[in-house]
Amino acid sequence: MRIGLIGAGNIGVNAHIPAVQANDGMAIVAAADPTPDRLALAGEAAGLVPEQLHADWRDLLACDEVDAVIVATPQRFRPEIVIAAAQAGKHILAEKPLALTPAAAQAMIDAAREHGLTLATVHNYHFMPVYRDIKDVLDSGEIGEPEVAVLNYLGVEDRPGTAAFNPRWRHRAAESGGGVLMDMLHVVYLAHWLMGGPPRAVSAWIDKRLETDGDVEDIALVRYTYPHGQALVNMAWGTGPGGIDIGGTRGRITMDNQNAGTHPFVPVERLNVVSESGTRSWTPMDAAAYGMAGIARDFCDAAQEGREPMANGEMGLAALDAVLGAYVSGALSEEVALPLPVDHPVYTKGSAGIGDLALPESSPVVRRGLFGTAGALGSLRGTRKEVPPAGAGPETATNERRLSRSHTHKHGGNHGV
Repeated sequence: MRIGLIGAGNIGVNAHIPAVQANDGMAIVAAADPTPDRLALAGEAAGLVPEQLHADWRDLLACDEVDAVIVATPQRFRPEIVIAAAQAGKHILAEKPLALTPAAAQAMIDAAREHGLTLATVHNYHFMPVYRDIKDVLDSGEIGEPEVAVLNYLGVEDRPGTAAFNPRWRHRAAESGGGVLMDMLHVVYLAHWLMGGPPRAVSAWIDKRLETDGDVEDIALVRYTYPHGQALVNMAWGTGPGGIDIGGTRGRITMDNQNAGTHPFVPVERLNVVSESGTRSWTPMDAAAYGMAGIARDFCDAAQEGREPMANGEMGLAALDAVLGAYVSGALSEEVALPLPVDHPVYTKGSAGIGDLALPESSPVVRRGLFGTAGALGSLRGTRKEVPPAGAGPETATNERRLSRSHTHKHGGNHGV
């Protein structure tokens, strides 16, 4: 498969190019980026000649020798590029999150489907060996049915973007859509995968506690409710603790990291299983690069075989929806049903739609001025648009249709990023 890379930031140059190079049967044959220095770096890393380098991604899409594209731009640019790529007949591997809004993500899915093309999302944790080991234990039934999962990722490194572009863009809601929860939504889709599918509801507390620029959260404590269990996803930029603990009906599995830190910023030391048959521990293979190489391999194979990729567009939409639902819950201080209905302001506007809700005075979103709501409290009182509790409200049928659509493709348990 001949692949064009659109976006030569850190993730494109340092992760996607090596991931493609690690696989047989695929190659980077073109790259596009408006920043000359970054484009040159991509060309050097991929071994491209000047004729294969493009300042405008539209020129790359016009290349007949490109079969597929990796879209590694910031999320606010992805919908236009992905839709244009589908119209140009290219298969698409898009970075996460797919877009700033569920509405835009759905449009991307629809475009790929209309043209009979593969759209995959970079949910690379599905292919990391340590998470595959955890999933294998759950699928084996060794600890019974998982009931409660606690995923602590409170020591996420706040890594800036490239200096040549805009290093602080992840701290601006209008550009990123959110803070640490959006940036590391890997943990959100990981929770969905381990617990058996998209959640039905979310309760969250979000805040900004660090003295940094920007209008996004830097800590999120989130509870997702699934048909048969709960997952607590705790995430923060900083140096807090990390690890995973999943309790089932007949046992538990834990992931212990070096110095109780946050994976993958520190290595995993041990996986431990306690079940009716006894106790066992082992040191898993901990190679983050396997995740990127695995997602590239799966994408290529899915496109060539005409099957669904491990992480398709619907799964990318479900993860984005779950993050934005957490923002709504944190803003309103109440449980929110998932998926968000299509007429919800956050479905159509992303986190910017939170400003259309009447927020309580106690809301940290308003107190911290998150998501562009600075100074908005007074004008929002008395105009609240109710978000019904889980399972209630006139949008239930719409939600059920969207949930059903997201479950169209069943994914096996032997994958993980």
